[in-house]
Amino acid sequence: MNYDCNSKKLLKPEDKEIKLIIRDKKKDQKPCTKEIVKCSPCLPRELVKNGGFETFGVFNLYADWSEGELPSDIRIGDSAIAHEGLGSLSFNSLVTDEIEDKFNRIFQNVPVYPGCFLVLSYATNFLNAGVDFRELAFRARVYYNGTTPTDLINIETLYSSDLLAGTGFDFHQKVSDVPVPEGVTNVTVEFQIRITDRSSGDGAQQTIFLLDSVSLRPT
Repeated sequence: MNYDCNSKKLLKPEDKEIKLIIRDKKKDQKPCTKEIVKCSPCLPRELVKNGGFETFGVFNLYADWSEGELPSDIRIGDSAIAHEGLGSLSFNSLVTDEIEDKFNRIFQNVPVYPGCFLVLSYATNFLNAGVDFRELAFRARVYYNGTTPTDLINIETLYSSDLLAGTGFDFHQKVSDVPVPEGVTNVTVEFQIRITDRSSGDGAQQTIFLLDSVSLRPT
């Protein structure tokens, strides 16, 4: 390295300034890297609102949840039997003259970040089987709408006997097989139910299915 000795002020070598710039960048990267980790969009946090069904709504029974098309042969109600908290959502089969397939659903749209895997968990309770019970099918989905609805998570449970009723809460959990795709900023959390029975107006002879502790978190 050559310096100009004729000057009273020592000049910097030609590559000295470049080295200083490189070192400054390294110093700046450390706090930036920490900040990125701290603010990662995939850190676990709750995305579902009113997942414990503790808050009642104005237009729908539960705040932040929407119901399927009405009228339906399955009424959505509330129950004091809870997996956690004070209560749970109940699907109640209504009386029909003959054995029929009855349907209903609830759903909620939630914001998500692309690139994150999602974890869905919830608890269900096949509380009671009604008159002429044949079958109960329950489906939990997390999907997004592109050209067609595409599932990120799909859990299907089938109860084919009334002997399965009254055994308490079951906990379900699943991680999405793929992350949220690029460009997707919202997904739908949906629970569908199909009950095949005739049921009865008497609560003791009515098919009742409970849902509680719904959670969706990035991971």
